[in-house]
Amino acid sequence: MQGLSMPQSSKDMNAVDKKLRTIIQAHKLQRFYDPPKYQAVLQKLSSIQFSDIAARWRIGRDLAYDLASLALYDIVFFCDDSGSMLFEENGKRIDDLKFILSKVSDIATLFDDDGISVRFINSNVTGDGIRNARDVQKLISQVRFSGNTPLGTNFDRKVIQPLILGKARSKVAMAKPVLAILITDGEPVGESSDKIIQVIKEAKNSLESTPYGSGAFAVQIAQVGRDAKTQKFLESLDKDPTVGGMVDCTSYYEMEEEEFARNGVPLTPELWLVKLCVGAIDPEYDAIDE
Repeated sequence: MQGLSMPQSSKDMNAVDKKLRTIIQAHKLQRFYDPPKYQAVLQKLSSIQFSDIAARWRIGRDLAYDLASLALYDIVFFCDDSGSMLFEENGKRIDDLKFILSKVSDIATLFDDDGISVRFINSNVTGDGIRNARDVQKLISQVRFSGNTPLGTNFDRKVIQPLILGKARSKVAMAKPVLAILITDGEPVGESSDKIIQVIKEAKNSLESTPYGSGAFAVQIAQVGRDAKTQKFLESLDKDPTVGGMVDCTSYYEMEEEEFARNGVPLTPELWLVKLCVGAIDPEYDAIDE
């Protein structure tokens, strides 16, 4: 009836529906989400209390709606386990990595019971179905932080080939597009600096020859630690004419805060984490810090 406010759950679902349709349209995900599958996603999301998410993450309700777009993706973290993660900043970078994995696995599990997958640059330790901080702690305890940072080479070998292209070329339908979130503290070492650009481009091009298209693969690269060279490396990726539109890069919180401030946007740690989660799939976020 006109003049009466809509029930809160209806407001929530209208906002979520609008956000998800925007993401599907932007990345051409209709192959994954025909009407029945899309309605199944909405049905799952209708049981979620977005006010609780907003309170727990200390964010506005609109940002909680943005996080709902994670329901459309399988999430794979590719994590830096090089020696510098342990030795620089008294191991704080590993603590930051644990924090990120714990928060994102917790929120992702709300939207998808499968949790997240985790792979490492050097270690062969793997994690699937990671759902909470306890799972993260158990996984990280198995990893020995040492070695270099062959970011692109091993991202291709451990994530792109088996978890993206392998599935896209399989006779079994690819269930969801993949959001890959790379967490690193330094520039690539042990390979050319443009190797990561090369493997992402090749993956996107290869996906165009599958039924799913290049939108089946989204990439976020985020920094832990205060290394200024790493920030410059990420900036160069974000602005690269050949791959910049395919990835979103998020600098260390305090560095990113300065970028946001230049655009008149205050950045809280929680907003930084939201950007890390959805910056690669929601065009609104990639534009904020550029």
